[in-house]
Amino acid sequence: MSPHQNFTRIPLQVGSELRIRNNGELSVSNPTLEAEPALDGADAVLDYRFDPQTGEHVLRLLEPVAAREELGRRKGKRS
Repeated sequence: MSPHQNFTRIPLQVGSELRIRNNGELSVSNPTLEAEPALDGADAVLDYRFDPQTGEHVLRLLEPVAAREELGRRKGKRS
């Protein structure tokens, strides 16, 4: 598997539903929200890639809510 394959960034909010088909097709929905998910308003951000040669789906958590909240607390202490 090449380390240079492209990832698709997926912002998720609480209540989001992520569906991944066998062919790597993605679908994200959130029945409680009308707007499209945005990176700055996401509760978590995932990177996703599909390797069709091996049939492997790879998900990597980039930014969980807890990390953002901790960063905010650290910035607040410095001020």
